[in-house]
Amino acid sequence: MPPRLHVTAEDDEFDETILQHFREEGFDATYLPYGNDKKAYIDELKHLADDLELGESYAVVAYGDAAAACLEAHIKPHPHLAATIAYYPTTIPNPKTKYPTHLEVLCHLAANQGFAPAFRSYVYQGVDAGFAEHDLDEFNKVAASLAWTRTLGTLRKAFKIDVDLEGIWEEHVRLEFATKNPAATMATMVAEPYVNHIPTLTGGIGQKDLFLFYRDYFIPRNPPSLRMKLVSRTIGVDRVVDEMIVSFKHTQEVPWMLPDVPATDKVVHVALVSVVCIRGGKLCHEHIYWDQASVLVQTGLLDPKLVPEAMKRKGLKRLPVYGAETVAKVLDESSQPSNDLISSWKLRPKGDPGALPNRPKPAANGGKAKG
Repeated sequence: MPPRLHVTAEDDEFDETILQHFREEGFDATYLPYGNDKKAYIDELKHLADDLELGESYAVVAYGDAAAACLEAHIKPHPHLAATIAYYPTTIPNPKTKYPTHLEVLCHLAANQGFAPAFRSYVYQGVDAGFAEHDLDEFNKVAASLAWTRTLGTLRKAFKIDVDLEGIWEEHVRLEFATKNPAATMATMVAEPYVNHIPTLTGGIGQKDLFLFYRDYFIPRNPPSLRMKLVSRTIGVDRVVDEMIVSFKHTQEVPWMLPDVPATDKVVHVALVSVVCIRGGKLCHEHIYWDQASVLVQTGLLDPKLVPEAMKRKGLKRLPVYGAETVAKVLDESSQPSNDLISSWKLRPKGDPGALPNRPKPAANGGKAKG
């Protein structure tokens, strides 16, 4: 049986997008309106697990007044309750309140609420209560996304759910670069995905535009020499972050990285970071970053020595950019000197009082007396 989740708030109807996202993640999500009778609502909370059997559990995600009521009601143990997640509750229990040890409790607060719970909570700056609900004017995409990741992580911990995000991402990459099948690649993504190559603003939003981008500009237009070397991978609750080295010989136009730039036959090595968000087992979006100045230097489109005259008169001798040296330093931090572009670095006085003191040498024989 899918893990049971009760979503609750004041209104008779609730943000359908949130409910759908929970269902896509495999939860049996139902909506419970708070109503006008708090006593009747609290009584209903007490009976949410009446039909659950031994070993089964449920969780509650609550908003506003309903969140305040749930935080109060769940101080006492509720059979089968695994997690209580509160979004911007209008009140909170006494900070000294202790919840049952088996219960996962999480609270999301707007900064202007001014609460300081003793249990786990996160404060979101620059937003108002309601920031997580798509159908409200207070909705804030960034804060809602951060809160969603934390909520999802708490629910998975409570229900002991493990998701193979790495496998989902690897399959997408295989279809994209090995099979080179744009339709199959799109099938690994949600209904309305987007890809954003940050430095060049290339990619696509929505199934139609992203499919056309993959089919006509990305998958078939990468140089045959393109290679990717994974440097590190970080796997979170709903994200995979890859740090990699991309290398190729610029023998043809590369629309996603060098749009409209004719082949230069230059070799390019650039560090790239890909942040992939996964929802319900499918890719939701990709944010991809790299050092475009380094790419331009290596292809001969940017000369670090061409300093604008106004900056030359102020003493600037070269632009603060590098070429393939950046990749060398990613792979081996000692391969290139640090701070060479800071002209005063080598001129700083010896014995700088701001420097850290020398570490004491280890005692001989581990500090033990001989004999």
